[in-house]
Amino acid sequence: MRFSFIVFWCFIVIHVAAQPVSYKDEIKGYRSRNWVGLITDPRTTLQPGDSIYLHFFPVKESSKVFCEVEQLKDQQPLEMPTYSGQVKVFKRYARLHFTWKGKPMTLSAYQNLQLTSPLYSNHLFLPVKDLTSGKQTYEGGRYLDIRTTSIQNNKLLLDLNQLYNPWCAYSDGYNCPIPPPENHLPVFLKAGEKKFRKPH
Repeated sequence: MRFSFIVFWCFIVIHVAAQPVSYKDEIKGYRSRNWVGLITDPRTTLQPGDSIYLHFFPVKESSKVFCEVEQLKDQQPLEMPTYSGQVKVFKRYARLHFTWKGKPMTLSAYQNLQLTSPLYSNHLFLPVKDLTSGKQTYEGGRYLDIRTTSIQNNKLLLDLNQLYNPWCAYSDGYNCPIPPPENHLPVFLKAGEKKFRKPH
């Protein structure tokens, strides 16, 4: 059953990739690939049929925001607690300054110092909480992944439609970093993934 489901999703992704796609279709493809990655990971407890519990805010172009990137120098390692009680070690890489609904916002982007593989050399981690957390979205916050190569001339296009849930939103027993207070925003980010509706 799982193999057939994966083949189906791979067919959808390949079919979509072979044709001109709209921005909304790009985001749907992004979410489909993430789901396939989740259910094929050996650590998962999810089943293919659990996709019925996935919910998202409508995809909007206005949820893409331009950021001024303030790159940070000589940052000390910091320990970020996780919901399992363990800690993960990060370093602040940059502050992202943008406007949301007319209000100035700032988020910190981090480098995970425990990811030593060259595959992650350009990876930045952006954990976020906002006023939807615990209501429309997972109470533990949501994440965004960024690549340093996407920063050009100290500017970055941040796509909040790509906000996704950590593993802890789907099941217990994972080490999901808790978004630091500096990444708690006093606004409603009605973009990206909503609460997973299957209880655990």
